[in-house]
Amino acid sequence: VEDGVSEDEEDEDEKDEDDEDKEIEKVEGIPEFWLTALKTNPQFADIITEKDEEAMKHLVDIRMAYFEKPGFRLDFEFSPNDFFTNTILTKTYFYHDEPGYGGDFVYDHAEGTKIDWKEGKDLSVTVETKKQRHKGTNKTRVVKKTVPAETFFSFFSPPVAPEEDDEDEEEDEDIDERLEADYGLGEELKDSIIPRAVDWFTGKALQYQDNGDQYDDDFEYDDDEEEDDDDEDDDEDEDDDEQPAKDEKAPECKQQ
Repeated sequence: VEDGVSEDEEDEDEKDEDDEDKEIEKVEGIPEFWLTALKTNPQFADIITEKDEEAMKHLVDIRMAYFEKPGFRLDFEFSPNDFFTNTILTKTYFYHDEPGYGGDFVYDHAEGTKIDWKEGKDLSVTVETKKQRHKGTNKTRVVKKTVPAETFFSFFSPPVAPEEDDEDEEEDEDIDERLEADYGLGEELKDSIIPRAVDWFTGKALQYQDNGDQYDDDFEYDDDEEEDDDDEDDDEDEDDDEQPAKDEKAPECKQQ
């Protein structure tokens, strides 16, 4: 026995880890494993579009790593595809060097890989075509304009915190909300999706969440009952205060 842990317990823990690794390796070989796992998660299901799915079918692995400076890196590995030339798309989250109140790390900013889109395959924009007529010659011409499109791949172009002297409060609030949402996605990947990838693929992770919500719903508090409990506590306190008067020996009782 070493440090309160027996050799049998250590061997059992190592066996469990090996079995878990083998299970992950086995399931990750299934086509569209990571796409399915992400789509099962409510936070990512909201940002993955139908157009994204064709590209994300080539997502073969997601890895997380910490580094010396406070923060973590997420690596998305893709097989060759018709959409971009990158093999790995990276998203890095940085914390402030100094911990915040309570000792927790405080989010600072995030950086993402520039995606090298193939011609005509950029999922982050849509092309709008309009006809313009010249007033003098009455000739028409076709004008193409690109506008931003909703896509999962915007995840790799994180929002930037507003400048301190920015006076547009509404815009600042919008950016703050986007920053918070982006940080939440990173934390969800780090703490839940990557370590429990198999459960998200099979849908078992949702059962855990539902059970947790049901557990919370089973314990609802009644304001009237809380007030009654407070009244009972007050009555008990009053009884305790009166007790020494009834029993003069009480103050003399001391623990040896």
